[in-house]
Amino acid sequence: MSEAPARPCSVLVIEDNRDTAHSLARFLRLGCGYSVAIAHDGDQGVKMALAAPPDVIVCDINLPKRDGFTVARDLVNALPDDPLFIAVTAYSDLYPQAQARDAGFDHYLVKPADPFQIEALIEGRTPRAE
Repeated sequence: MSEAPARPCSVLVIEDNRDTAHSLARFLRLGCGYSVAIAHDGDQGVKMALAAPPDVIVCDINLPKRDGFTVARDLVNALPDDPLFIAVTAYSDLYPQAQARDAGFDHYLVKPADPFQIEALIEGRTPRAE
């Protein structure tokens, strides 16, 4: 009896810069085989995450409608599983890093973030479907 194939890792990219969002999503989808959705503001990201909880959330901090800190705080306890939260932001100071950790982010990357580093963080948490 053969096992059902594992579903691909699901990633929600919440990023208001459309070029950045779509290039990262393309890399994660085509280069890594993940299922990827994109939200361009914090409100949309929260709605999408609650409607279809992802395995991983890659989120900008400076977002319209709801900043990334608020997105993380709102989703950390609301989602049924424990998704991996990765902040990707232009803020490089220690204060935003501490604030991100307090909000619930697992990792904090400064833009421009290396997509291979994002993949490595995801792979460390979620095995790739074969």
